[in-house]
Formats: sequence, C-alpha cells, structure tokens
Amino acid sequence: MTKIGVAAAVNDREVLQKCLLSSPDIASEVVTVRTYERYKNSGLAYNRALSDSESDYLIFAHQDVFLPKGSLKRIELALDHLDATQPNWAVAGVIGVDSDGRLIGRTWSSGLKMVIGHGGNLPAQVESLDELLIIIRTQAGLVFDEALPSFHLYGTDIVQIAKQAGRSSWVIDLPVIHFSRPVTNLGGGYRDAWKYMQTKWRSALPIPNLVCPIGRSILPLLKRDLRLRIKFR
Repeated sequence: MTKIGVAAAVNDREVLQKCLLSSPDIASEVVTVRTYERYKNSGLAYNRALSDSESDYLIFAHQDVFLPKGSLKRIELALDHLDATQPNWAVAGVIGVDSDGRLIGRTWSSGLKMVIGHGGNLPAQVESLDELLIIIRTQAGLVFDEALPSFHLYGTDIVQIAKQAGRSSWVIDLPVIHFSRPVTNLGGGYRDAWKYMQTKWRSALPIPNLVCPIGRSILPLLKRDLRLRIKFR
C-alpha cells in the first residue's frame, strides 16, 4: 500500500487545474489525485474512491483547495503522531468544531477574505469537520452514507459514523488555502442534507457544525438562511 492518496469530487475542471492540481506536491507528482465526476452525492463518489484506494490514508479534498509546498510531509508527520498517541482515530481534517461548538483549526478562506480559526493546541478532537479537506484512515473501515443528499454535511456525518464505531476524529495543524465562493443561502442541497442529518442522528442531537448546528428545531437554520439571503440579495 502507498502511504497517502488524494481523491476529489469534481464538477469544474478549470477550478481543479488552477487550485488542487497546482499544489506543489501534486504538480511535482509527490502524490497523485484521483478524480470522480458526475456522481449525484458525496457518499457515492467517495465510497468509490475508498474502494479504488490502496493507501493507508486517503485525503478527500475540494477541487478549490490549494496545498502549500510541503503539505504532504506535514500531513504524514501529523498522522504518524495520531497513530502513536490516538490509536483509535479514524478521521482527520484541517478545521472543525468541538463538542462545545468551538472552532478548531485554521484555513484561509477567499470567500470570507480572511483566515478562519487559529493553529494553536493541535491536534484536537472534534465533533464535526469542514468538508474542504478530510482524511480517512482506511484501515478503520469507514464508509460514507450514500443516502445523504447532495455534497453537504458529509464531514459532520462521517465524524458521527466514526464516533458510533468507537473511533475518534481530529483536527491537525495544516494551513491550506480554500478558494471558496461566499455562501449566499442555506436552501436547496444544504437544507436537504441538514434535514436528513436531523432525522438520521435524532438520538445524538444537538450536533455542532461550522455553519449551523443540527438540532431538533429547524428554526435556527431558517434564521441563518434568511440573514444570508438579505446580506447577498
């Protein structure tokens, strides 16, 4: 098996080329990227990637993420540390929230035009991860939920799946650049995924995430959606 593999669900080849494939460690072929197109949701795409993988760790990165030079070595060292200190870990990422809803980790977001979070006190255990970059320890045997609609909230879902299996999830210190677009509303696919998660994990609610915590009432989501729509109208 290879140490680390990279997979990406893709719907814009130009963005992929300008961002993820332009990352120095990828452009220099330190690691290769397998891409998955025309899948209707994240679970179908990423489970195919898991079945294709022969790596110990599989990185799922957004097509609009850029990994600075040396990121792969930094990831390898961070995962070696988790292997040594947290033998039951299964999922890692670069930014998430803990059980108290506190933001953990950091990234530069072009959509928000600022650095989100900070790099202190890492690695740290979390209850939810942002989907911009997620790492799966393949020997943990986790699979994504293929019934989860669209391409939202699978970072929260896979952490809860790992937790249910007695596995932990962590944020590591890995500064990356996310060339994201501003989130202008929380309707459509996001709301479908949120409602699905609300039903699926009803016994575990509330579950924190970076955009809107998943709770028993949909009212906080509707309020957040309205504020975004007014802001970007």
